Formats: sequence, structure tokens, C-alpha cells
Amino acid sequence: MKQERLTRLNKETITDSKKKPRKIKSSKKESGRIIDINVADFKGHPLYSLLIETAKSNPLFAGNAGYAQNYILPENPNITARELASKLSITLGEALAILDGHETE
Repeated sequence: MKQERLTRLNKETITDSKKKPRKIKSSKKESGRIIDINVADFKGHPLYSLLIETAKSNPLFAGNAGYAQNYILPENPNITARELASKLSITLGEALAILDGHETE
């Protein structure tokens, strides 16, 4: 019974492949890693607290923040959010949240 369904599905796919492919519009979005942000102005934005809350809800945030605070920030205390995001391969928002947590300590 399963084999019948698999062969039937395979035959349908072969006949469908003869049709012309549909054109799919791609939506190109800029990466958040290349956005230049003035952190002083950004902290006053009403959505900043939402950004911090969202970044901290990431399951990997605690590990990334711990690594940054133990290894990266002691060596380079004046690191920018963009540099931190690049070193940890995280988003700029998560890097801002890590640096914000480090500043409040």
C-alpha cells in the first residue's frame, strides 16, 4: 500500500515537471548585521525594551552573553555591538542586549 502511494506520487511529480516553472519573486532584505546604529539614540527608542526582551528570550542568549562577558569583554571593553555580533555570529540586537546587560552591572 505504501509502495503504491510512493509510485503514484513519483509519477505525478514526473508529469508535473514537464510544466513550465513558475516565476517566484524574491524579496531581498538587508541583513541586520550591516545596519549602522547610533546606540545612544537607539536606547531612547520606545521599541528598545522590546528588542532586549526578544533577544533575551533566545535560548542561546545566556551562553553567548556568558562567553562574551568572560572572554571577549575583558580583553576589549570598548567593543562595538557590530564587532561583538561579528565575533559571536549573532544578530546586532542580541549584541546590543549583551552590551546593555554588561553596562548595567
